[in-house]
Amino acid sequence: MWKEEKNTLTKKFEFKDFSEAFAFMTRVALEAEKMNHHPTWTNTYN
Repeated sequence: MWKEEKNTLTKKFEFKDFSEAFAFMTRVALEAEKMNHHPTWTNTYN
């Protein structure tokens, strides 16, 4: 579920491995670029 924090929307995603996480981020990045939206995000493994 999305949460509103400090005037931002946040959500935590968990994936089975780094490859799955990176694939998801790549898909989101391509869609964000189409919308000229550049989210602030992080990826932490382990």
